[in-house]
Amino acid sequence: MNKKVLIVEDDMALFNMYSVELKIKGYDVLNINDGLQALPKAKDYQPDIVLLDIMLPGMNGLNILTELKSDPQTTEIPVIMLTNYGSEDNVKKALESGAADYIMKYKILPSELSDKIDAVLGTSTDSDVKIAI
Repeated sequence: MNKKVLIVEDDMALFNMYSVELKIKGYDVLNINDGLQALPKAKDYQPDIVLLDIMLPGMNGLNILTELKSDPQTTEIPVIMLTNYGSEDNVKKALESGAADYIMKYKILPSELSDKIDAVLGTSTDSDVKIAI
């Protein structure tokens, strides 16, 4: 069964860019673009990992992270903050609140993101597919 990724991101171009790569790597990907929907969807979908932006309509990602980590149904789900807001305060608060990693969007390629997810989950999505040249 494929690992499930919930991406909480309101920029559909970024979501599409990340989801294409993640689907190629064998992940099932779901997007939520409103912060208020993140916790209920995480409870319902039970993803293996959440990629969470900070600036979202409805509720900011740091507050969502706190809710995810304080709810027994979602507390064990790893969360990677994926944002362009890298102030020292945001990074510190996210990591202290239980984020597994804090990634700046502009510093990571989609293929590198899938490697980060693999590292956090302790898995590898690279299959035994061989490409003949």
